[in-house]
Amino acid sequence: MKKTTILLCITLVLTLFLTACAPALSDTLQSLSSQKRHVYLVFGIDDAAKNTDVMFTMSYDSAEGAVRVAQIPRDTYYSFGNSQNKINQIYATKIASGKSAKEALAESGKEISMLFGADFDGYIGVTIETFKRLVDAIGGIDVELSEDMTFSLSPDEEPLTLKKGINRIDGEGAERFVRYRQGYAMGDLGRIDAQKIFLNALFGKILSGLSLPDVIRVINSFQNEVITNIRVSDVISAFMEALGTKDSKKAFYATVPGEPINSSTGVSYYVLNRKSAAELSRVYMFANEEFDKECKCVDFNDIGFVNIYEDETIKIREYSNNNVSDMRIIPN
Repeated sequence: MKKTTILLCITLVLTLFLTACAPALSDTLQSLSSQKRHVYLVFGIDDAAKNTDVMFTMSYDSAEGAVRVAQIPRDTYYSFGNSQNKINQIYATKIASGKSAKEALAESGKEISMLFGADFDGYIGVTIETFKRLVDAIGGIDVELSEDMTFSLSPDEEPLTLKKGINRIDGEGAERFVRYRQGYAMGDLGRIDAQKIFLNALFGKILSGLSLPDVIRVINSFQNEVITNIRVSDVISAFMEALGTKDSKKAFYATVPGEPINSSTGVSYYVLNRKSAAELSRVYMFANEEFDKECKCVDFNDIGFVNIYEDETIKIREYSNNNVSDMRIIPN
């Protein structure tokens, strides 16, 4: 069973939101920040196959005071010379070619940056074991659901039951919640929506349940376990000015627009929609170049791919921290 995680956000979000509670630190560091918009790329890495089965960008615009998370489905079609051409296989392919983990992640980030026409300020890669321990380190997460749900990741595993309303889950429960996908009608897209709920719960935990010393302790304990080109001090200085003066409690979530499809060869893909993905990349990633200018997200030999890629009716489906828990992610 492949393992996935959703976790750069623990490092980034901890810094993003918790430092808002420290005005003295803000006064000290606010002069260090001149850039007003930031966007980071997050990878959740499969321990065994080395696929990046979770990918999302996290951006912050100090003028608006809002965080935006754009999720990139793991099965997204992206032609890069692999036998299946799935975007989650880029990192594993580079590892197999002899690249170090940091080199492979940096090159993967560059590919995704070029795809969306966006310049990322940095990247972070996290494994599932670090994710679980981070959740435990901050005392668990309160996940709010609109219905009861019971699920397991394998037939021999004790089912996890969550009730309608608020549920406290530890690292083990969080892993199962963000990994589960087999029983959703939309498969991996159902799991992506569950991850929105988890991220929103994480934001709530950070805003209401942690002190700045807690944040520093957690970051110091785990920063050596992530693959990244970002220093914690750089993130703090970059975000401090805006967080010290703005209401930063607005969060928005969206999956990069597209549709699932089975190719003529029987492989399941998620095909991005050109027009709406371009719009999302401008809003969520501050893109300043053309989306998919090399047309790597469409197989022009498959009419099904072309229809989704060019469909004018596919729109961005956005959630905020005010309504994300209303999503129905009940397994079949």
